[in-house]
Amino acid sequence: VPLIGRVHLANGPQVISGQIDRLVVSNGEVLAVDYKTLRFPPLREEDIPVGYMRQMAAYRALLRGIWPGRIVKCALLWTESPSLMWLNDVHLNAFVPDP
Repeated sequence: VPLIGRVHLANGPQVISGQIDRLVVSNGEVLAVDYKTLRFPPLREEDIPVGYMRQMAAYRALLRGIWPGRIVKCALLWTESPSLMWLNDVHLNAFVPDP
């Protein structure tokens, strides 16, 4: 799903453009899943590469703007394992703070 929009970051507004591999929108929540291929995927969320966390935090911020009032949940699907890793909101907040 192509995604583009403006988010407010610590250093001011920024235009974000990207593509979410899987997006599910229901009345109460939005689920965003991005596929990642690492030869040795991390076992803990704290070990996810910073770039991936920034990307998902930016996507979450955009989705919250598109669907205000809905819970937005993000996950990474590691294709090598395969395993699904849900991302903690508190951890994502460290990469893109809530407005």
